[in-house]
Amino acid sequence: MNMEKYFSEKQESLKKVYQAFRKTPYGRKLDLPKWSVNSYSDFKALPIIDPKEVDFNDLLIPANNLWKFKTSGVSGHIKTVYRDIGTIVGYPKEMDETLRNNKTVFLHSKRREGESYYETHDFNHKRMYPNGIFAEYETREQLLEYVQKGNVLFIIEYPLMAQWICYQLEKAIENKEVSLEKLTKEKVYLELSGEPVTSEQVNDIVKRMKKIFQCDVEYFVTYGANEIGHIGTYVPALHGSEIIYEVIPSLFIEEIDGELIITPFITKGTTLFRYKLRDIGELFFKNGKPFVKVFGKSQEEILYLAGAQINVLNLLKVLKKKNPTIINLVVRKQEDNQRGKTKINFEIHTLSVLEQSLKEFLSNCVKEVIREEASIHSEKHLGVVSIDISFSTRPHKKQLMIGEVGE
Repeated sequence: MNMEKYFSEKQESLKKVYQAFRKTPYGRKLDLPKWSVNSYSDFKALPIIDPKEVDFNDLLIPANNLWKFKTSGVSGHIKTVYRDIGTIVGYPKEMDETLRNNKTVFLHSKRREGESYYETHDFNHKRMYPNGIFAEYETREQLLEYVQKGNVLFIIEYPLMAQWICYQLEKAIENKEVSLEKLTKEKVYLELSGEPVTSEQVNDIVKRMKKIFQCDVEYFVTYGANEIGHIGTYVPALHGSEIIYEVIPSLFIEEIDGELIITPFITKGTTLFRYKLRDIGELFFKNGKPFVKVFGKSQEEILYLAGAQINVLNLLKVLKKKNPTIINLVVRKQEDNQRGKTKINFEIHTLSVLEQSLKEFLSNCVKEVIREEASIHSEKHLGVVSIDISFSTRPHKKQLMIGEVGE
């Protein structure tokens, strides 16, 4: 399959989205013409939405039964999006029967407010499996309590928190707080999402969970964005050892200059048309189906933080408004995969030495931006994330520095 054929198969759905997009305040501002697209070459001439340049209120088409989400999404800038809850594509027959016919615990850490992917995920899971036990932990003690329930466990987490879970359970076994017998399961399902993950990370997590729960651990990795929802899924049994995502049928994906562009087939709520994900990726077709590889963000200023994103450039702009002597912000990130912890150091560079009261004021500004954009209250409480803020008068050109994993 090539893009022309892929476009042809999706053309009618794309036409409906375009017609809706024209009716949004943003579409009217663009004074878009009526649909006169006959090929993918024609389609490529239509506008692309850059999340950094558009007011999301201008993309709204009101409707009933929409959910409201506040998200920093793909750009690290806070925005409000409206969309329906969608549905989860049905699981394979064997997995579905296992979840239905066993006392199954659906487990994850306490979610951030308005974290759309997980909210809709939970809603649909409760609808699909009404007899399930739905457990959301905020403390280590709750984690130890919930993992002992049921004989099947379904964990939905981002990679760092999955590593944290492994470490807490390993220590609990070592300290005889809980026995292996009480942790033994018939089956564990692990869904990882929220930030990029490598095959090495996944394999390490799965190996540790197999030892903890004394059973087979079946895993898959999902790829999505809070503005859009689910984009694709990687299942090793279907897709091989390399992490690639099979794109869901309810959207159209393009690769332009190495960046992924998405058009969800949604005509009510926040109507996104040719929306820039700001992700570097590769689109290809396999057995007539679209797949993507994702290599990371196209912007250096985006920092992944415990499944959320911080726009470092935006943070620097905020600080400069507070104090004009600030010239730069250097961020160092250090991950401990064994314990599932991240240390972040924000080093604020100034032209002169600051008084302690001003340092405290600026430190609080950094924390406020992080609270607003990442909302990592639970992660800080659990010790998953630690944040350190320091000051320097040394000029430094590089804004974002990432420490080696496991340093």
